Amino acid sequence: MESTNKDKESTNQQSSEFDEIANEKKAFVNNEEDEVVATNENTNRPENELNIEDLYHFKDSTWESLGVREEIIKGLLEMNFVKPSKIQSTAYPLVMKASHSHLIAQSHNGSGKTGAFGICALSRIDENVSDIQAIIFAHTRELVNQLARNIQNMGKHTKITVSALTNDKSNENLGQIVVTTPGTFDNKFLKNRRNPPSLNKLTLMILDEADFMIKNDLTKSICEKTFKHIKQNNMKVQVLFFSATFEDDHFKEIKKHFKKANMIEVKKELLTLKNVRQMYIKCNNSDDKIDKIEEYLKRNIEQERVIIFVNTRDFTEKLTMNLRNRGYKVFLLMGGEMNPVERDQTVEKFTKGEIQILITTNILSRGFDERLVKLIINFDLPITREGNEKVPDFETYLHRIGRTGRFGTHGIGLSLCNGDRDVEIIKSIEQFYKSNIEEIKSMDDLIEEFKKLLSEKF
Repeated sequence: MESTNKDKESTNQQSSEFDEIANEKKAFVNNEEDEVVATNENTNRPENELNIEDLYHFKDSTWESLGVREEIIKGLLEMNFVKPSKIQSTAYPLVMKASHSHLIAQSHNGSGKTGAFGICALSRIDENVSDIQAIIFAHTRELVNQLARNIQNMGKHTKITVSALTNDKSNENLGQIVVTTPGTFDNKFLKNRRNPPSLNKLTLMILDEADFMIKNDLTKSICEKTFKHIKQNNMKVQVLFFSATFEDDHFKEIKKHFKKANMIEVKKELLTLKNVRQMYIKCNNSDDKIDKIEEYLKRNIEQERVIIFVNTRDFTEKLTMNLRNRGYKVFLLMGGEMNPVERDQTVEKFTKGEIQILITTNILSRGFDERLVKLIINFDLPITREGNEKVPDFETYLHRIGRTGRFGTHGIGLSLCNGDRDVEIIKSIEQFYKSNIEEIKSMDDLIEEFKKLLSEKF
């Protein structure tokens, strides 16, 4: 009993410290290129508990000043995260306040969102309780494995256990933080009538790439089922929604389940990535596009890692075989019939640098983090359907090019445009994000800019 009282005192003291940080009135750093704002303008959005003066990001923030545990800080420093990014220093006090309010958090690609919710998850775990306390939803197997690995590294000096749960793994010994896809969670927790893992100690749920989670029909239905399960069982679970892109429809969906939530938002025109040089080149047809890629591959002396995005699985395979037949060592990654073990091995080899050129679908467009990726090529421009009409997929474009220029590094995003319609799409994207996507006339221009990039000169 004495130990329990001491634990409560310690928890109350820590909560008080976080409240003090959170409520302290200090000047909010307003960087025009990376602005974080609180909004409460649209009735479709959850009621916002924040005012602009309540947001706290300071240029001199440190892990210690935020109140992050020493054991976690040690892991962060070993990962070369020497100080908090803006989203990390803004989100952490909000999550750790004693009220444990829900949070909708938007931040640029490559700005440290994984670190933000990973540190929050580790900080909310009671190491003395071995049960599952945090569930993190990721939308692909690749992202599940990556997130689990990163959070394990952050918490390597704690006793906290983290697991990546996929459909081919056992439910046993899952640990205190479980990273999984909504589909796997549904199969192993909600549909499992015989022996589902216990969620009695669950206190935190995180949706990474949350906008995708609540707009995709399958993941949306599972998220709604999960929220209903939490409500019906009177579980006190804090829910965090993280993404680079949110629209009003997403807020409307969230409000159905959570009427109140703190919110961090980046204005749309500030979402474009300042560290990514955006370009496009006109091509005559698909064969011309392949020729353009070959021009680059012939001269890729530096062997930098490149991701080429294609819209369909069928053409991913065709493009891979075409380039292999021309003598180039390229690899493909896609969902569907591709063996899960082969998928895992391909990502691991790409991360280690054993693979330089990776051709993929949108399976890697969100969340995938490999800082040494310097070039993204849109073989196909991302499009979506509105009724019978094909329209630009603005969000996917931003997420794709966000696979480079990670966490302060520079990168190039090149789009191959087939005809006037593709150029119109590029102009629409340019206007939507109020960004500059410059036309290059030849692959020589790309090579020249790539050389500057490798010297970090633009």
